[in-house]
Amino acid sequence: MIRIPHIIAHRGASIEAPENTIAAFRIAQVRGVNWIECDVTLSADEQCVLIHDDTLDRTTNGTGPVHHQDLASLRALDAGAWFSDIYKGERIPTLSETLDTLAALDMGVNLEIKPSGCDAMVLARRVAAEIGNRRDVPILLSSFDADVVAVMAELCPSLDCGWLVEEIPGDWKSRYETLKAAALHVDQKQLTAEKCAEITGEKVPLICYTVNDPDRARLLRSWGVRAIITDNPALMTTAIPPIR
Repeated sequence: MIRIPHIIAHRGASIEAPENTIAAFRIAQVRGVNWIECDVTLSADEQCVLIHDDTLDRTTNGTGPVHHQDLASLRALDAGAWFSDIYKGERIPTLSETLDTLAALDMGVNLEIKPSGCDAMVLARRVAAEIGNRRDVPILLSSFDADVVAVMAELCPSLDCGWLVEEIPGDWKSRYETLKAAALHVDQKQLTAEKCAEITGEKVPLICYTVNDPDRARLLRSWGVRAIITDNPALMTTAIPPIR
């Protein structure tokens, strides 16, 4: 599996800046974190853009489903003012813009492939087309959509793809192997010492989200969790040293 750091900034430094924006990624880097996590989906004209929700309402001044708007319409929206006037005018980034920015900042990315109402296989193919030849940014893919995880092993055989789960199924190991996943990304609330031991005992890299409590993060790391995804990278970098 690709080497990843012990702290990953969730949608960038999303406690300090509007999530999934270039501003949030830049602040994460300033805070000492060299990997971010972000969400990619499709516009109506099948362009890869970064936004978490199915709809525009929460994080932009737009409304309605993301995939009903073409790229030009999405780029015209304000994706920062909802968070703070400081970020007024921040735009929804494209995937290519994000990768160019991360390359310039010498950062890596956990790229969550998030269909959000669009066709999952079209999204997977579009993402694969954009990242297939990139060698300037370390990339770890992930998705809650098991079909996406499986197809990415075929579309991007040189890249790792993690399987995202909210609840760990009883047959997780057989499903993980069938999907040819490279890591298990788990809601941290589901984890116990015993469950972590079960997963890591199978030599499965374990990544957990979203951890903002330093004590909880330290405990998870002591249980063998490889990487913590956090909204607050500034706090986590001071609270949790890497395991040597």
